[in-house]
Formats: sequence, C-alpha cells, structure tokens
Amino acid sequence: MLKFSSQNCLKNKHVLLVCIVSIGALLRFWHLGKWSFWIDEVLTVMDADELTLSNSPINPIPYLAAKFSLFICEGLSFMVDGSGEWNSRLIFCIAGIISIPIIYSLGQCLYNRRIGLLAATFVALSNWHLFWSQNARSYILTFLFAALTAWFFYRSLEKDSTLLTICALISCVCLILSHLLAAAIVPALATYAIFQLYRERNRKRWINMIVFFLPFTIPVLMLVHPQIWGYISSGWGHNEWGRSPLYIILTIVQGVSIPIAITAFFAVLRKPIDRPTLFLVCFAGVPLGLLLIASQLQNVAGYYLFWSTPAYFILAAVTCDRIWDKINSEGKGTLRVLVPCVLIVTLLSQDFLYFRYENGGRPRWREALHAVNANRLPSDKIVLSEPKIAKYYLPEIESVHVGEFMKDKDAFEREWRSSGGKRLWFIVDVASFNVFDADLEVRNWIRQRGHLLRTAPAFSRAKDRTLLLYVVE
Repeated sequence: MLKFSSQNCLKNKHVLLVCIVSIGALLRFWHLGKWSFWIDEVLTVMDADELTLSNSPINPIPYLAAKFSLFICEGLSFMVDGSGEWNSRLIFCIAGIISIPIIYSLGQCLYNRRIGLLAATFVALSNWHLFWSQNARSYILTFLFAALTAWFFYRSLEKDSTLLTICALISCVCLILSHLLAAAIVPALATYAIFQLYRERNRKRWINMIVFFLPFTIPVLMLVHPQIWGYISSGWGHNEWGRSPLYIILTIVQGVSIPIAITAFFAVLRKPIDRPTLFLVCFAGVPLGLLLIASQLQNVAGYYLFWSTPAYFILAAVTCDRIWDKINSEGKGTLRVLVPCVLIVTLLSQDFLYFRYENGGRPRWREALHAVNANRLPSDKIVLSEPKIAKYYLPEIESVHVGEFMKDKDAFEREWRSSGGKRLWFIVDVASFNVFDADLEVRNWIRQRGHLLRTAPAFSRAKDRTLLLYVVE
C-alpha cells in the first residue's frame, strides 16, 4: 500500500511537471512572431545570414542557432508559414522551453522534487525568461547551458564521477561559446570546488577537477590575441548608458521580480548553510561580484548575468519549501501556500503586462518602418538611431545614423536639399535619444521643422520605448 502511494505521488509530480512545461511552452509560443525585432536581434539575424567557417565570431552558437532556426522553418514551409521574426526565434523559444524541466532536475538534484517543481513553475512564468525565450539572442541559450553545467558539475562532485565532469565541461564550453562573459561561471564553480576539496579530499576528485578546469587555462593565454582582447575591452572607458553597480543589481532584481529576489535572499540567511545552498550562492554571487568590479572599467549590462538566475528561482523555492514544512508542523496548513501563491500571482501579473501593454518588451520598429514604406517617395531618406533595423525591414531606402545628422544639423539639411532630396524621415527612439539627446536639442529641431506622422508607444521594464515618426518636407 505504501509502495502504491509512493508511485501515485511520483506520478502526480510528473503530471504536474508536464502541466508546468506545457504552460511555459504556451506562453513562449504566444505572439512569438508578433513582436518586431529590436536592434540586437537584427544584428544576430544579419550576422547569422553571413556566417561562414572563415568569419565565425568568438561566440558562434547563437548565430548557428539563428541560422539553423531559419533553415528548419524554410524546410517546413509547407507546415509553418511564420514571419521572419517567428522563424528566427523558433530555436531560441524551444531552448527556453527545454530549460524549464532542466531547472526542475537541478532543483530536485540539489534539494527535492517539491523545490524542483516550484523552481520550474517560477521559471515557466518568469517575465524575464519569457522575454529572452522570444528573442533571437544568446541569453536564453546561456540560461540553458548554465543550468546544465550546474547540474552536471554539482553531481560530479557529489558522486566523484569523471563522466559527469566531462558532461559539465562540454556544457560549460557551450555556455562560453554562447556568450564570452559567461566565462565568469568558471571562478564561481572553482570557488565551490575549493570548499568541497577542503571538506573532503580524495584522489578521484582532484583528477576530476583537473579535467574540468585545466582546459580553461588555455583561453586565459589567448587573451593576448587582438580579436579576443578587442571584443572583451570594446566597452572600456565608455559607459554612456550609466550602467553602474546599482544599475546592474536593480536589473537582476527587477528581472527575476522583487518578490522572487527577496524570497531567495531569505534562503541564504539560514545557518549553518548547507552544500546545495552554498553551491547556489557561489553560482550567482561570484559572477555578480566580478561583474560589479568590471563595471568600473567596462560598459556591462545586468542582463549579461541572466544565466545565473536559476540560483534565484531555486533559492526562492527553497524558502517556500521551508515555510511549507514549518507551518505544516504547526497545523496551519492553509497558510503554507501563501508565499508561493504571492510569487506566482506576481509573475502572472508581469506576464499579463508583457502581452497586453508592453509589446513584448521591445519597441515597435516594424510598425514604424512599415508606416514609412507606405508613405515614402523614391528619393526619401530616413534618419534614425539604428540604421541596421531600417536596412533589414526597408533595404530599398537609404538610412542614415542620427550621429551624422547631429554633427551639423543645418549643413546636413542643406546638403540633402542640394542633392535633390524631397523629404527626410526621422524615427525618434525615445529610450536611445534620452541618452545622447538629453538636452532635447535634436528633438526640438525635428519638431520645429517636421510634423508628427505616427506614434508607436511601448513601455516596459521601467523604460519608455516609444517610437515617434516625423517627416520633414
């Protein structure tokens, strides 16, 4: 009878996991092709189209994924008639869905099935995870490979398994080839490994750690290569976006949601700290510390650490599990679901905003450029902050970076008029213009000489992403 009940319990948890993954899949496929590309997606798709063995970038995996995604959709065109956005994002969307059961497995491996299910639920409903799953960008791939790396690495230390160590190494290499700065996971894992080696030293564990960490000494020596060093140091000394340590921390807190971040924090306060919690603290804390230091030298963004957020979701689940056990032992069963319900309702409310009001967390570039296309003349020119987006959506119209216009606005207009041009189109990307046109000088010039044709409003993650379409005749 006990065996039958255990089997039923296990079966119910598998059913719950299938339901969680199904909900996550539905959210990620919903409006997958509706949202316009933003500049980073356009760059990924255009670079993927030109990808060859001779011009492979340092982080080739996202470009290969975008290229393969387009190839698959073209091959299945008789079944799938998606937009360019849908086709380019398909593989990234699937990677986001696959990462949900991976988080369950990681949470179960570290703690128990209940924590795994809660963590998978939080990830499935996460607004941030949803955003990157619907993006032709590397970050959802880093989340997937980081979770796999963490899973294999932790198990390899627990079991002293060389096979699991090699699997962790392969996953970690894929992570770094998805985004170079994700190499910060290596010192995070090294920190935890040192604690484990200090706790229990044995020959097999030393050999496994050498197998894992030795290959990463070679890339350190490769820093002298001009291309690699140029890629890493490209933002040094240039931080016009104001990405301070506080900005980076707030980006992560807002990304995972404030309730998740607070709940995760309480899981760390319990003393003594157990091995799984120590592992998650190293996994998330060491890269965060390194990035905060790097932010003083280089222009880095908080979402570079998106791959470390599995720790936050699992730690939030740990706090929920501890509350569940404590309240259950005191006979107040109805209160034990309060914290998980608050977290789930918060995440659902963010998903509602994402679909209903935030336009998928990105500007309406496609809508604005289609409006230009519907009203343009052959000799028209368009001025905007992201010419590559215009090149993707409107390759037949000449586009100019707003920086060229800002050098000398009147001279730019005179040269344009003298060349026989009839009209100038301006797309004001409010989020970008707020940075390089903080004094409104450029926008005032545009308003005085042109008239507003269309407004494409979008607000997400505490930022105005509205596009304003002006025409100067």
